Amino acid sequence: MPYKATSVSSRHKGWHHDQINGRLAAVFNGTEAFDFDANDLAVDVAATFATTITQTTGNLVNSAGDLRATVGNLRLGTVSNFATTQPLAWAVFRSSTQPAGAITTAGGVGANDTTVQKIIAAGTINNVET
Repeated sequence: MPYKATSVSSRHKGWHHDQINGRLAAVFNGTEAFDFDANDLAVDVAATFATTITQTTGNLVNSAGDLRATVGNLRLGTVSNFATTQPLAWAVFRSSTQPAGAITTAGGVGANDTTVQKIIAAGTINNVET
C-alpha cells in the first residue's frame, strides 16, 4: 500500500511500509502493534519478553502506569556484586555515594556500607532507624 501512513484493511496482518513517515509497522487485524525506523522502536500494545533485556545507554523512562517487578529483587548497583542468598521481593542496594546537595522536591532512599539512609524533601539525609 504505497503512500499510506496506516494499513487500510481491518483484516490486515503483517508488515506495512509507511512511506510517508519512513517507518515499517507490524499490523494485526488492522491495528498497529509496533513500528520502527532508523531512530526508535515504538510499541503500542502490551509486550511480553521471555529473555533478558539489556539497556547499555540512556534511561528507562516510564511516563504512565507502574514500573513493576513481579518476581525477584529490584537491585540497584552492579549485579555481579550481589550475593546469591539474598531474599526475593526486596529493593536491594549496594554501597553507593551519598548525593551532593539537597533533594528539594522529592525524597529518596539509599545505602552506604553500613546503613540504609533516607532523604526527605527538605534535603536532610538521615539514617533509617530500626
